[in-house]
Amino acid sequence: MHTMERPDINFTNHLLTVELSSELYAALVEKIKITGKTESELVIQGLQQVLNEDSEQDRFAILESALEQKLKQYVESLIKDRVSASGLAALSANDNSDATLERKKNMPIPTIRALKIGDRVLILDPDSPYYMAKLLVTRTSLIRAMVETDTGEHTFLKRDLRFIESTLD
Repeated sequence: MHTMERPDINFTNHLLTVELSSELYAALVEKIKITGKTESELVIQGLQQVLNEDSEQDRFAILESALEQKLKQYVESLIKDRVSASGLAALSANDNSDATLERKKNMPIPTIRALKIGDRVLILDPDSPYYMAKLLVTRTSLIRAMVETDTGEHTFLKRDLRFIESTLD
C-alpha cells in the first residue's frame, strides 16, 4: 500500500492504493450496487467509522462513569432515607403497639454488597435462564465487572452475575 499526493489538486486529499482480497472486493461491489455510492465513498465511510470508534469508546467510558456516579448518589440517598425513616419510627414508638415497634426494630436494613476482586460469580447465559461456569472477578466498576475466562478477561454487566463466595475478606 502506498500514498501519493496528486499535484493537479490543491486540496489536502491524498490518493491511496489498497490491495483487497477477491471476497472483500466482491462485498464492496455488492454494497456499491445497493447504496449507489462509489468505491471511494464507501472506503472513506469505512475508514471514518474505524477512526471514530476510539472517540465513541471514550465517550461511552465518560457516560458510564457519569452513570456510576449518579447511581452511587441515588443508592446513598436511598440509604439516608431509610435511616431517617427508621429514626422517625423510633421517635413515634409511643404511638405504636409494642408488637409493631418490635417488628420494626427487628427488620434488617437492606444492604448492597459491592463485588470485590477475588469474588466468585456465575454468569447468566443470555440464551437461557441458567448460569454458566463459576468465574473469578478480576476488576470491578459500579455497573460492570471483569472476570477471568478460559479465553481471557471479559466484561459483563453486574446484573448478569450471581455472587457465589468471596475469597478476599
